[in-house]
Amino acid sequence: MNRIYGTAIPDLETQMRFRMVRQGALASNVANADTPNYRRLDVTFEEALHQANGADPSAAHRVTRGPRGTRPDGNGVDRDQEVIGMVRNAGAFQDMATVLARIYVMRRMAATGQLS
Repeated sequence: MNRIYGTAIPDLETQMRFRMVRQGALASNVANADTPNYRRLDVTFEEALHQANGADPSAAHRVTRGPRGTRPDGNGVDRDQEVIGMVRNAGAFQDMATVLARIYVMRRMAATGQLS
């Protein structure tokens, strides 16, 4: 089966884990939008992908801190940007889940010979 799908399934699973970690960081930013001196958190895909190669997937994600904010209270969160990021991140997760589901449907069809 690996010859047919290659690394598609493990890669999708790794990317979906990354999206879950990133969603948590973005949600934390929204929750702390009014906390004085709070510095926004984020996870970049390149970091997670680089760390995931040859690493334990659960330890593949590294959260980074943004710079100190320019608001008078030192908070570095723009709530609107964080919510936009959450929506985009959730959409990307849903797209990956759809692809993964279709791969499993194709596997079942190949194994059983049935179209449904």
